[in-house]
Amino acid sequence: MHHPEIQRFTKIEEVPESVWRDLSEPSCLFTTRDWSLTLRRSNPAVPVEFWAARDSAGWLLGIPVHIYPEAPGRSTYDVWSLHRHDLRPPADSLHRSRPHVLIGTRNGQRNGFLRAARRPDPELAGRLLRAIADEHRTSVVGMLYLDRPLLDAVRGQLADWHAGFVDAAAELRVPDGGTGVESFADTVSDSRTRGRIRAELRTIAGEEPAVRIDSASEIHALAPTLAPLLVRLNRRHGQPSDEASMTAYIRATADSGLRPRLFVTGSLTEPRAFSLGVRDNRLMSVRVVGLDEDRLGNRATDYPRVLVYEPLAYAGRAGVRAVDLGVGALYAKMLRGARAVPLYSLVRLPEDLGVTIAAGGEKLRLADLRAGSPKLSEETLLGWAVDHG
Repeated sequence: MHHPEIQRFTKIEEVPESVWRDLSEPSCLFTTRDWSLTLRRSNPAVPVEFWAARDSAGWLLGIPVHIYPEAPGRSTYDVWSLHRHDLRPPADSLHRSRPHVLIGTRNGQRNGFLRAARRPDPELAGRLLRAIADEHRTSVVGMLYLDRPLLDAVRGQLADWHAGFVDAAAELRVPDGGTGVESFADTVSDSRTRGRIRAELRTIAGEEPAVRIDSASEIHALAPTLAPLLVRLNRRHGQPSDEASMTAYIRATADSGLRPRLFVTGSLTEPRAFSLGVRDNRLMSVRVVGLDEDRLGNRATDYPRVLVYEPLAYAGRAGVRAVDLGVGALYAKMLRGARAVPLYSLVRLPEDLGVTIAAGGEKLRLADLRAGSPKLSEETLLGWAVDHG
């Protein structure tokens, strides 16, 4: 078998062990087998396929595919929401009722493929994406949150797909040989940001310790107590949310097979703020953050503590090189030393839909990001545009 063959598994749970064994090189934490199955468990109503390519020596490349009966309705992974400025004409209820296919991961998580240790032909990724789109020709097909190198690698092979900037993730780089958050502050070049970090750390030093839990079973048991805090924060940012689904997501994250870590301020019975992250040997990712503003009162450090400082300290102790803080609230994260990483989307619309993605929406998204994150220069944002950079 000289020409790689593409195979579709209709249920990710039924992918043979030999496939996972060959595809042992995820591009990042979010493309691992464990995380892919976590997303499946967190929303059982959404079927997940798995597509993979192989040659005579074994499997080369693979990626999960989420099948939504209509637009997901969540702004972080709803194609219509992400591209609302680009659509001509604007999407209506008929367009939103069309099935949506999301390739790879979602919700601001860095996208990519699972790969074999032996590197496949660079054009195989584009061929795999085209095969998925051909199978789901009447659906809206999207691959969201690609970094620039992956976008550039596949974009030229997808002539009828729209490419555009969608958001920026925040990332903290753990300093080499660092022994704590203080050593991270030393690496921050901006003096105001460095001063803010040190002032917040001094305040935190005088407060009660945060509760830190890495037992999946304990996190599982605490999920119903934590979910209301997550719901409040989601609703404040305009995201539809309910306690049952957030409880399920917290539990699925804890049970992911990756190493979970929960940070809580206040008490376990009356938490003020919390974050839940997972890690592998290279990356720590903060997946959810929740706040109870009534309990917080005028306390200003609980949020940056669970979002930035506790995960950063843990990552340093664990020998992890970076902390992913996800998309959203970018300015607050940059004020604590995070760097912004531009992320992109690839979208294929069905021919009979009567909608196109026009130029111009990307500039509006970049302008919105600049307005909310004044630390980003116009020169930086110009470089992030798909057709400039």
